[in-house]
Amino acid sequence: MKWVNKGHEFDTYAEKWVENFNIRGNQFYIFGAGLIGREIRDVLEKTNHFSGFIDNDKKKQSLGMNGAEVISLQTYINRGKNGLIIIAADIRNIPVISEQLTCEGLEEGKDFYEHVKFMRDIFPILSVYANNQLYLELAQICLTERCTLKCKKCAHACYAVDFRSQDMNIEMAKKSVDYFFTYVDIIREFVLIGGEPLLYRDLETMLEYIGENYRQKIVAFTITTNGTIMPEQSVLKLCRKYGVTIRISNYSSTIKYLEKKYIQLQRKLEENQVMYTIEPKETRWMDYGFETVDRNNKEDELLQVFDKCKTPCREIRENRLYYCVMARSVSDNLELGLGKEDYLDLSKLTKEDKKIILEFHRGFSEKGYLDMCNHCNGADAIDYPIPAAEQEG
Repeated sequence: MKWVNKGHEFDTYAEKWVENFNIRGNQFYIFGAGLIGREIRDVLEKTNHFSGFIDNDKKKQSLGMNGAEVISLQTYINRGKNGLIIIAADIRNIPVISEQLTCEGLEEGKDFYEHVKFMRDIFPILSVYANNQLYLELAQICLTERCTLKCKKCAHACYAVDFRSQDMNIEMAKKSVDYFFTYVDIIREFVLIGGEPLLYRDLETMLEYIGENYRQKIVAFTITTNGTIMPEQSVLKLCRKYGVTIRISNYSSTIKYLEKKYIQLQRKLEENQVMYTIEPKETRWMDYGFETVDRNNKEDELLQVFDKCKTPCREIRENRLYYCVMARSVSDNLELGLGKEDYLDLSKLTKEDKKIILEFHRGFSEKGYLDMCNHCNGADAIDYPIPAAEQEG
């Protein structure tokens, strides 16, 4: 999307939402004291807007949830419906809870919202307009483009990177988080990625630096690994100290020896009390077409490709905030020289420009697309399935 009114693109929406928010006492209740609800609570508590849980489970009402009150819907009604309700349930249960709320005279979009739309579309705007607090869902630092695998059609084109290549130097990595958290008050997930981030020689330094200076602004602090490297004991100690979660990609359907690696890795993480998740086995990837697609720089088509894509993958590199980490890394790793200006320069902004950062995060820019959109299948990549993690050679 092209900027039309930079810094004011959300003014109309924000006025309505802020008014509704203020009328209801600036507080949120989460309907559903399960995993989704607990994750949303972590965000809302950082903005001092969490009032409690609503749940139909009488046991949860009796025991509470990690020190928080859990009330019935009827109790909420009896208290005067003072607040906004966020439905925190899986897709199967949302319609059931919506009907329950509607039967009590509550209106969707005014009295209650389902969690995905609210946390993705409404809360970030509400937060920055009502409290001047910038909330983003996801951002990453690519510490190294080197990888232990050589996956065909890697979305970052890491297969083209020489193993002796230089990683991001530690001063640049520190400046990246400094620039980012100068403006960002809360982020749902902050990720250290690669390549393979466990190859990064200064990983311990970065974990300590982020953990010591910015952990309070991060809900989920994570490292994404392909599981081929066993973390050093010193890294595990810091992960435990700063509540870092290790996210393990699962390529064992294609690379059979990884099954034993994952078992060994999980055992070590559990022994060291480090949080981790292991993804379901990946059998199919998408071919983004970076080396074959050419849209001949047709602006209308590029605008459509970008607007349809909606990738969540932001990347911070020193003062440069990139909308799409894949676009930046593929251009660099394949030496395409594209998108050299396709970023938001944080060094030219002030703390009064948080709305501009939010707009960029939501897809606004001067051109309205990225140069790499000219060589990408975008959202249509789903129509071009390829084997997951198939190795070169």
